[in-house]
Amino acid sequence: MSKKEEEIHSEKSASQEVTNYTSTGYSNSRLSGNFFTTPQPELSFDAMTIVGNLNKANAKKLSDFMSIEPQIRLWDILQTKFKAKALNEKVYIEYDKVKADSWDRRNMRVEFNPNKLTHEEMLWLKQNIIDYMEDDGFTRLDLAFDFEDDLSDYYAMTDKAVKKTIFYGRNGKPETKYFGVRDSDRFIRIYNKKQERKDNADVEIMSKHLWRVEIELKRDMVDYWNDCFNDLHILKPNWTAPEKVKEQAMIYLLLNEEGTWGK
Repeated sequence: MSKKEEEIHSEKSASQEVTNYTSTGYSNSRLSGNFFTTPQPELSFDAMTIVGNLNKANAKKLSDFMSIEPQIRLWDILQTKFKAKALNEKVYIEYDKVKADSWDRRNMRVEFNPNKLTHEEMLWLKQNIIDYMEDDGFTRLDLAFDFEDDLSDYYAMTDKAVKKTIFYGRNGKPETKYFGVRDSDRFIRIYNKKQERKDNADVEIMSKHLWRVEIELKRDMVDYWNDCFNDLHILKPNWTAPEKVKEQAMIYLLLNEEGTWGK
């Protein structure tokens, strides 16, 4: 993946585009004559699902290997199916030929979070499990970006019409924003990572702000993951751009009462 930084042109409207998620995940902006250095988060893959087919011979070989391999816990074992967890429960493996035939889909699935596996464990997984599979490919990818910026004041939008849901914190500011629905090919979640860690794990993060953008890709969208950010924009309103107070008020209304866009 290229680490080349991209230049983003300024918005002529009342919003300043501070982050445009491109295939790199990196960006700098030159806006209204001012230069802004935006965060440069590392792209991480938080979850992967690989599916493929086991032929009869490979299913027998893999089942025999898994039954004696100490790094694998195997259960629900029959001639046409098995389930297992490997590498200290960090990898889930499932094979079910009967269900796959009835649903006309591939018969084996491997799920894991690559961030939790060492390089050696990744090689072990490939050589001992995935290499047995034929016609293999991804059916789900979860990507994440972390930003040391307060995104509660930013306006997130996509070029496509998607359902948007916002949850507010005790201070009245947005803490979580969802774009799309959970079962759609692309589901976007933007949330206050610092507050989430504090609430759920009682962990205090030293950074003043920490927000995360998570993107879940499923089915056909997985093949286009490198371009899945192109229509996602996070904008910070620039209230001083319009000269007239009436126009400033209209901008505020449109951003906070989206039902008024139709008028």
